[in-house]
Amino acid sequence: MGRQTIERLQAAARHFPGDLLAALEVRLSSNSGDVDLSVRLLHPSPAVANLVPPPLQQLLLQTGDSSPVSSLWLELDLDDRTSRELPVPLLAAGLRGDADAGWVADSLLPALHGSPLGAAQRRLVLRCLNGIPAPGKLLYVFSLSSRGEGAVRLEISGLEPASILDYLEAQAPHTVGPVSEVAPLFEGVERIHLSFDIGEEVSPRIGIEGSFLRLPYREPRWAELFERLVERGLCLPAKRDAALAWPGYDSLRTAPDRWPAGAGPRNVCVRSLSHVKVVSRPDREPEAKVYLLVTPLVRPPARRQPQDLA
Repeated sequence: MGRQTIERLQAAARHFPGDLLAALEVRLSSNSGDVDLSVRLLHPSPAVANLVPPPLQQLLLQTGDSSPVSSLWLELDLDDRTSRELPVPLLAAGLRGDADAGWVADSLLPALHGSPLGAAQRRLVLRCLNGIPAPGKLLYVFSLSSRGEGAVRLEISGLEPASILDYLEAQAPHTVGPVSEVAPLFEGVERIHLSFDIGEEVSPRIGIEGSFLRLPYREPRWAELFERLVERGLCLPAKRDAALAWPGYDSLRTAPDRWPAGAGPRNVCVRSLSHVKVVSRPDREPEAKVYLLVTPLVRPPARRQPQDLA
């Protein structure tokens, strides 16, 4: 990452508590330094209260095991930003279990979006939700209003590449052609997600994500997935190598010159891979991205041995 990219990320990160899971969105097919930042909220925080609408704060207050909402993500588009002000975040709610389609369309999405869905949009959302085949399930819903769009986004997990094409053929056949060219890239991937936007119609912009349970040093299929992206011209070899080398950790001992002043010696910053995403559109080449996780942890104090207690 270039210096300007790091400075943009640092400026945005200072607006949030230091104990949040964060994800960096990196474009793989160009030398662009644009990197976007997402942070996950598991409960309301005064530090970000002005970024989260009151109805969503109430949902976060209820994110126990019985709540359908498991988390709220704030995604910040930082492309070419010079201002120290935070951009209005894109909002995404993570779901637990099988959420009722009517509740998603009439309660959750309006809370994210700031207004009820239009009649045609609501019908499409319900049709797409009710048409999800087993074992697929709705995992996230998004509002794209921060980007000046009236669309919402659905993200579905549990479908294989072939069943993704079957589902799109039934719900949005105009999207199948471009998606059929990238879906084979995800053959053999363990965790696959499908995402698409709904306004007055289903947008032809379709995203497919893939990941593995284990990290690259224990899972060679990560390297195989990245190699397919390189061969397809969707990933630069240097970015492939950097992404595969990302997992690890930092601490006061390993990075003393970069360690935050407020972080103690037991704090650890864990780096891991979240997923790879390929976005297809009918009017341009697909775009590949990787999402890099940064997880702050606090190591428990070392257990004292019996001789230490004597």
